[in-house]
Amino acid sequence: MRHLLTKHLPGSLKRKKDQGRLFANLIERTDAIARENNINGLLDLQRLIIRPVQSKHMADAYLKNNHCAISEINPYTDFGLYGIPSLQKSFFDFLRAQKIHNEKLPTASLGRDIVLPTCWNDTRIISNIGQYGSRKNSKPWKQDANHQLTWWFPLNVFWVVGGNHSITQGIVLCEGAVKAEDGADLSKLYEYVKFNGFNWIDTQLNKVIGKPRYKEFGYLYEIGRRLVQCTPERLKAEERYFKEFNWLPSC
Repeated sequence: MRHLLTKHLPGSLKRKKDQGRLFANLIERTDAIARENNINGLLDLQRLIIRPVQSKHMADAYLKNNHCAISEINPYTDFGLYGIPSLQKSFFDFLRAQKIHNEKLPTASLGRDIVLPTCWNDTRIISNIGQYGSRKNSKPWKQDANHQLTWWFPLNVFWVVGGNHSITQGIVLCEGAVKAEDGADLSKLYEYVKFNGFNWIDTQLNKVIGKPRYKEFGYLYEIGRRLVQCTPERLKAEERYFKEFNWLPSC
């Protein structure tokens, strides 16, 4: 009966219902992983859940007509959160207040971590591909001044500020590492903002305050919520990972 009712729902309503179910399923699985004290599992789930967005932004320019590739990801607009009414400040001001000092910023492993470049230049997508890597007739991939990343904890995402095309090649080859130049700790935001599968909600006012460009950004955020709802005992077992990131979240 439920299948028949869903089948005859208007298209937009059915899509909304399906998206809500996807989010509910994800949170159910996320909570199950968290109950097992499996911090590495939560980190891997973040990597897994964002992979379609990463692939889309790396491959789109090869599929579209010239000058028609997908636009780059801008975290300050595409995250879809501009103001936080209950904090009486803009999201940008919140990020500035929660800035992570340079010595604590992690290094992204391009073959492992969440790094989100966008290929867009019609010339570079041809000239760059196949030119890097530890293989014959290729130059080794290494970080240079053009490669710039911003890291947000506990989403554990590295937003690409510069070097989109060569960083893409590093990801494809699973080679290379880039030290982040900027970062912010969003942990304190969880007291005021949640993602409900569709929109950002100010939990103090129970009010919609924004919508991310991709729902997966909200997914990362809510998985991150489970990461900061931890105890020192849980963190101790996974201390090696966070030492590798040069960052230990406070519990």
